[in-house]
Amino acid sequence: MAKKVTMETLAHAAGVSKSTVSRALKNSDEVSDKVKARIRRLAYESDYRLTGSAWEWSGKRSPTVSVVLPTSATRSELYSSPFTLEMMGVIADALADNGYNMLLTKADLSEPDAARTILSKGASDGIILIGQRGDHARIKSLARTAPNVVIWGAVLPDADYCTIGSDNRDGGKTAAEHLIRHGRRRIAFLGDRRAIEAKLRFFGYRDAIAKSAIFFHDELVIDTQFDRAAAMSAVGAALDDGLNIDAIFAANDLLALSAMHALQERGANIPDDVAVIGFDDIPIAEYAMPPLTTIRQNIVEGGNTIVRSLMKIISGEGAASKMMPAELIIRQSCGAGPI
Repeated sequence: MAKKVTMETLAHAAGVSKSTVSRALKNSDEVSDKVKARIRRLAYESDYRLTGSAWEWSGKRSPTVSVVLPTSATRSELYSSPFTLEMMGVIADALADNGYNMLLTKADLSEPDAARTILSKGASDGIILIGQRGDHARIKSLARTAPNVVIWGAVLPDADYCTIGSDNRDGGKTAAEHLIRHGRRRIAFLGDRRAIEAKLRFFGYRDAIAKSAIFFHDELVIDTQFDRAAAMSAVGAALDDGLNIDAIFAANDLLALSAMHALQERGANIPDDVAVIGFDDIPIAEYAMPPLTTIRQNIVEGGNTIVRSLMKIISGEGAASKMMPAELIIRQSCGAGPI
């Protein structure tokens, strides 16, 4: 029978006191992240089991990472979107390659104790959060409570957590500049600006307009949740109210495809009457009618970078945030090739 591992055993192996081990396993701010990582690793490797309010361990448990989809009671969710599903697939493969299981869960970050709720759903070495929504302050709190955290989203200047994501602002600017160069002057923005990534894409769109000879009009902003039905309704209502546009830049591809459907229902020709550009380059974008011009996010590179960064954090090395370039993919929906 294997010798029982005690807190004293862990303390001796880690070269720290028993009280330090206890605080580390309970995520106390009194212990540095590096020491926490070392103690947690020793605990996992020795199949140590801690019960009560802290983490729970079970014998022969494989290391596990919680992949969290942020949610709330007030916004429509779209976790069946091709982008999210593809990202989860890449992350699952990368975790498996590193010997980790993936625990998929949803969490309302607006809850006062969201970190404890996430950790209570299963023993976890680390957390990957897919998307920031509008919850930057709450994510900062989560990262302080559970330091082994990596976020897919926008790299923000005041973030004290590791973020991997695309250059959303530059992507939005690139999309709008392409439309402006090809003569579009009434360019609508479609998206939910409460979400951090969408807001940055909107800022990029505004940057391009500010540099051009055309003017920004508030009426050209069509606010909608990231939901197909909501987007179709919002675009349809704007068109039915007489909104004059010759282009739409949508904050993601599903919104862009919804806008195209609303336009075509009303007899508009894409791209002759209205050009459309999306964001993400989900697989279906290439097969839309007409094929959708979009800003591509590199999901494979992003997912693998997230996992590499988390492995470094778990090992105590730490990892810096990384912002990846977003690429314009030109297809027929914008009505123009490169210049």
